[in-house]
Amino acid sequence: MSISVLALVLGFVSVQQVGGKVEAIETVKVNEGDFLNLHPGLHDVKGDVQILWTFESDSQSTRVAQMHQGKIYTHYDKRLTGRVQLDRETGILTIADIRTNESGLYKAVIIVNKKVTVNKYEVEVYATVTVPAVRSSAVTVSTGRPTSRGSHASNSATRPHTNKLFPNHQDPVGSCGETEVLVRLVLSGLVAIATVVFLLDHIRCCTPRRGAQSSV
Repeated sequence: MSISVLALVLGFVSVQQVGGKVEAIETVKVNEGDFLNLHPGLHDVKGDVQILWTFESDSQSTRVAQMHQGKIYTHYDKRLTGRVQLDRETGILTIADIRTNESGLYKAVIIVNKKVTVNKYEVEVYATVTVPAVRSSAVTVSTGRPTSRGSHASNSATRPHTNKLFPNHQDPVGSCGETEVLVRLVLSGLVAIATVVFLLDHIRCCTPRRGAQSSV
């Protein structure tokens, strides 16, 4: 423990026996990543003023910053390195880029002319909430133009009513390829030709029989 911290703690204990004032707990809400500003209630810090800021979480107390004999100390907690500022004129404590695990009870122990004041702040740091993307139920018709995701257009939404007419998700046009259509046409033509040949052969066979019958 440094000499400045020891002097402040001993001074606080000795003066507390005389009597001091304890303020009510003030609730402070801040979003994660923002600046936390805690005001000790001093409008002008002059003369023999000592301020000790502490942080309590999970029954553990940690010194955050201190002003003693006009000097500022902010090197106590490595997690707060480079993020803590203590204003020399007002005693305002500022913590940049506040995090959710830094929620808890902050105290400002102020000693002015042997009079002790303790201000308490219940700090609640809210985590940043990511809004999930909501899919629209509306039918989107592809225009064939590149979308924002890439140079390939999405055609999955074309012919939106096909699934209702065909429960098996089969496209009446797409299910029959050009090859299958050509094969069907060829088979139909062959059947037609076979039918014509059969009729001609039948007629040719029946013609001599009719001539023989007429000659008798």
